[in-house]
Amino acid sequence: MTFRRVFLLPAILLAVLLAACDSTAEALPRLDDPKEILEEALRTTAELEFVHARLKADAEVAGETQGYTVDGDLNVAQREFHANVEMEGGAGVQQRAEILFVGTDMFMRTQDPTLGGTGDDRWQRWPIDAGSDPRSGIPATPAIAVALRALLSDPGLTANLEGMETCGDRQCYHVTLTIAPDLTWRAINGALIGAPPGGELAPVDPAVPEITLDVLVDEATRQLTSLSTSVTAQGQSVDLTATLSNHDVEFDLLPPSPDQVVDSNVGGGTGATPAPMAPGVILDEVGNEVRPAPTAP
Repeated sequence: MTFRRVFLLPAILLAVLLAACDSTAEALPRLDDPKEILEEALRTTAELEFVHARLKADAEVAGETQGYTVDGDLNVAQREFHANVEMEGGAGVQQRAEILFVGTDMFMRTQDPTLGGTGDDRWQRWPIDAGSDPRSGIPATPAIAVALRALLSDPGLTANLEGMETCGDRQCYHVTLTIAPDLTWRAINGALIGAPPGGELAPVDPAVPEITLDVLVDEATRQLTSLSTSVTAQGQSVDLTATLSNHDVEFDLLPPSPDQVVDSNVGGGTGATPAPMAPGVILDEVGNEVRPAPTAP
């Protein structure tokens, strides 16, 4: 088992729970059940249209620290985004990329500060047709929310309300979510629901660690504000953090000016597009119905 696969489940949760925000500003009754708090955050997934997200990962591998940051605006309804990606490694290695996915085109430009100079800062464009659009295989946001809600009832997952915590100028529920090695093992082997493809599931790899997620949910609006975890396995460690802001603050994503764009097949590019991703079996099993929002007293 590789170290990378150990982090599959928290990485999925980090990515998918970015949508857990609600647009209402009306205060709701205080909750004391940690799983109900998480269900409320998941319920708001179906209503989110816009969000600013920052993902940060710091890894310690073979005594060397590597850092990755993704900071961007997501139009969840249209599945479009603009993001800045930065990687920092040992010996002062640093790379940056800016990515824009709008309409049927993906644009990207990169910068390597260690090389000096500005270089060509034009955007490369990759046209994405319907058959190769990676978004086509991603289930609807409500389906993702319901799949994760179903996961909350798994015996391998334990939730605990640690109390209230200040998050900016707000008060947030602080919930810890502990994922047993058995649940992580089933997740990375495609067996969260039913038997794994191709037969019996092998015994849990002893290298798979217990994983604890720290989740902050706004008390007044039940919006997800941050999610983080630290995982150590096979002598390597990684810290993952996702923070959210500007919930449902609308913005426009526009393609770059034509004079700042070069097609990806110019200058040695291939123009290849990624293959679409297939929806997970769990989403087919649980469907995509989300229960109605509670009403304020």
